[in-house]
Amino acid sequence: MAQVILTFFVAYGIVVGGSISGGIGAFLTDKPPLLSMFQLATQLKIFGIVGALGGTFDSFLQIEKILMGNFSPVLKQMVMIVVAFWGAHIGTICVHWLVQVRS
Repeated sequence: MAQVILTFFVAYGIVVGGSISGGIGAFLTDKPPLLSMFQLATQLKIFGIVGALGGTFDSFLQIEKILMGNFSPVLKQMVMIVVAFWGAHIGTICVHWLVQVRS
C-alpha cells in the first residue's frame, strides 16, 4: 500500500512541480506563465506516469507474464500503472484549476 501511495504522489509531483517550474521559466522569458503552465501540465502527464513507474518499461514487460499464467505480478503492475495515471491526471486537473485558462 505504501508503494501505491508513493507512486501516486510521484506522478502528481512531476506534473505539478514541472508545470510550476515551467511557469517560472515562462515568466523569466516574457511568455505568458499561466498559459505555459496549462500546456505543460498536459504535456508532462506521460512523463509523470513513466517517472512514477521507475523510468523504465519493465512495468509493461510484466504484461508478457500473463501468457505464462503468472497473474500476480501482472495484477500488481496494472494497479501501479493505473495509480500512476491517476496521480498524473489529478496533477493535471489541479494545475488546470489553478491557472483557469479559458480556451
